[in-house]
Amino acid sequence: MSDETNEIIDGLGGTTAVARLLNAPSSTVHSWRKNGIPPSRLAHLKLAAQADGREWPFTAPQHASSPGISSPESPYVQPVV
Repeated sequence: MSDETNEIIDGLGGTTAVARLLNAPSSTVHSWRKNGIPPSRLAHLKLAAQADGREWPFTAPQHASSPGISSPESPYVQPVV
């Protein structure tokens, strides 16, 4: 599991709250805890959180060299092993 992914989901209220925020199935958000958040969904989640007046919970630098953050070789926020 990715600590960053869990921090984002939990910081926005948990799996159900994030699913409602994105109008997505909770099973989709739950799978992100194991598989990581796809970059397009991460961008959408950030915008949706801002539009809803929520503070973005993830404060670490978000760039390709950070563990758990997507890179050109990996299109998803990957769990840190």
